[in-house]
Amino acid sequence: MASRRKALLVAAAVAAVVGVAALLPATASAKTFVVGDDAGWDVAVDYEAWARGKRFKVGDTLVFRYDTPSEKDVVQVDARGYAECTVPDNGRLLTSSGDNHVVLGEAGQYFFICDAEGECDSGMKLTVTAHH
Repeated sequence: MASRRKALLVAAAVAAVVGVAALLPATASAKTFVVGDDAGWDVAVDYEAWARGKRFKVGDTLVFRYDTPSEKDVVQVDARGYAECTVPDNGRLLTSSGDNHVVLGEAGQYFFICDAEGECDSGMKLTVTAHH
């Protein structure tokens, strides 16, 4: 009898914990990804390979770090701008601080390029998909 009561108490405790976890906002588990890891935002990084295998979620943050803000930038573009390495009218230039943070605020694809001369064509571009 005591072991059955103990089992019911444990089951109730587990249910309570699971119920509380379900109420926590998604941002509680948000991650920060430094784009390119230690190499940062640099032409020497294969960003397609860097993103492969990572699961990006709504609320996660991408951090673009680069040493020469006067020579590089980060521009959020649309799919066409990404494919053609061009900045469309709706392109969003992030401040050239060398430490740009982008929160993935909604589900969908995000596209980023470096608009400095020849950098995007040399591979400085990133696309990620944020999931719920």
